[in-house]
Amino acid sequence: MTTTTSAAAVAEMIETGVFGPECRFVSFELDGQHNSQDQFASSILYGTVTVGDRDCHNRSHRLVFKFKHPVTEVREFLKNDLQFHNETLFYERILPFLLDCYSQNDEDETANPTLCRYFYGRNDCGDLSNRDMIVLENESIRGYKTAVTDHRLCLDFDHLIVAIRALAKFHGLSYRAKHVDRNKFIDLVADVKETQWNAEGRWLIIGKGLGELVSVALDKIIERRGDDRRAQRFRTELLADALNTLKRVMQPDGPLSVLCHGDFNRNNLLFRYDDDGRPVDALAFDMATVRYGSPALDLSFFLYMNTDRQTRDDHWDVLLDAYCETLAANAGDVPVPDRGQLDVEMSEHAFYGLAHVSFFLRIMLEEQKPVSPMEFVGMTDEEVRDLLLTFGGERATDWVADIVQHYLDTTFAEK
Repeated sequence: MTTTTSAAAVAEMIETGVFGPECRFVSFELDGQHNSQDQFASSILYGTVTVGDRDCHNRSHRLVFKFKHPVTEVREFLKNDLQFHNETLFYERILPFLLDCYSQNDEDETANPTLCRYFYGRNDCGDLSNRDMIVLENESIRGYKTAVTDHRLCLDFDHLIVAIRALAKFHGLSYRAKHVDRNKFIDLVADVKETQWNAEGRWLIIGKGLGELVSVALDKIIERRGDDRRAQRFRTELLADALNTLKRVMQPDGPLSVLCHGDFNRNNLLFRYDDDGRPVDALAFDMATVRYGSPALDLSFFLYMNTDRQTRDDHWDVLLDAYCETLAANAGDVPVPDRGQLDVEMSEHAFYGLAHVSFFLRIMLEEQKPVSPMEFVGMTDEEVRDLLLTFGGERATDWVADIVQHYLDTTFAEK
């Protein structure tokens, strides 16, 4: 994407009244930023637009422009059209309803999650896909930035606790909305499109390779400590038909289901810091893969993807307690899950996080070269599996094995 593309987007926004009535274009400049290495499915540009109003006052807005992947095959492979549908649906219809439900109770505004300001969305698809876009405020103007840490994957405890409280606030909006107007909430989330499964039952880029990817990690655990009944049960009950296991845990189940972010991970989080450099708030962005389901979907993915073995051993209970405490503190008279109920949700749905880290962690740990989605287009399931197993090498296998071991020890209940 170029300056010309962004300038055309700005002109379209002015014409549709995004910046107010009778505004006129003054200037547009790119901010010198571009896609980060963690962007996979879209093109991102940062720019400052200045517009003049009818009183001849100029106002500047620092914006983030998100465009679909420029390669048609990749765009279709990654379901960009459905992702943009979900993101515009979230910002234009779902979020205003959620916030309105919360404001009816005159709660402290700090109980709301911090989210990006939305300016504009377009999703005409087809031949106009190069003009489709999501435009948000550049939240650096409010002091938010990517996590200041030394590790590309892991967050330290201070970042984790801030992020987990932000996630609890986000999930809390769903509990409030269901309490105020359950039928409207269900109608809105019913319009969310499926972005992970295609019509033929293929899951994301992996297809049928999921069970084998996790089995490699399980084999590493057995090599470390020998086979046992729990590992055998895990292989037989969950991995023998891993895709159906994943489909089952992704289905909303009961009153505790919420609108999940779907990709709650450090590459979709910004943090604000105090004067001493300590994180004090987290902001989630990229709402393209929102879905209705157990809160354990977001929790399991976030905690497995952003912690190392020592952090999980030391802080797992503290982090889940903090999630429940934040929910309860902001709930008022609305029922929310306590820790016992959350543990049940995790035991029944945390396979979601395990499945996602089995491949995504390998992509993130690949150090030889950046991983492009183009590499997967047209591949068979077996070819995708074999390629993924080369990413990150033995280090990635050990890392996933640590996560599977934690799942077996704490989440996969003994029968």
